[in-house]
Amino acid sequence: MHRYIQQLIEDFNEAAREKVEDTTADSEEAFLDMMEKLENGDKASAKKLLGVSYEELPPAEMMTVQQTQDLLKAMLNALNAKGTSVTFPGNGIPVKLAYTELREHFKEGFNSFPGWTIDFCSGWCPDCAFLDYCDSWQDIWTKEELEKNKSKDKK
Repeated sequence: MHRYIQQLIEDFNEAAREKVEDTTADSEEAFLDMMEKLENGDKASAKKLLGVSYEELPPAEMMTVQQTQDLLKAMLNALNAKGTSVTFPGNGIPVKLAYTELREHFKEGFNSFPGWTIDFCSGWCPDCAFLDYCDSWQDIWTKEELEKNKSKDKK
């Protein structure tokens, strides 16, 4: 498994060397092109954008914490080079959780032009994977409402 993880990291590092320039504000034509892509929901597959598909990424439970951390770092660097920043909600998030949640984004692909942020926040806190690490729910929910809606999700 170690060699396989190293190969994935190398693939992400290669993708990171090919930075995408953010041209969204260059011209009216570039802006209109960006708006058309946005309206059409244009997404690039993870394989096309980063050289690695969802299917190639091992589940977190198959890796050590160090392997997961190294792979996650390479994934974040490659996404950043392609114009997509990633922020995780909260503090003290276990690396395997962060990796698992980011890995899910590889299923549907990424926006085909730069300037995006993946923040993992839908505003619906009861089923959020990061609930135990993020305090933002306190701005939206009371503890009672949160617990009530958490139990609804489990039914």
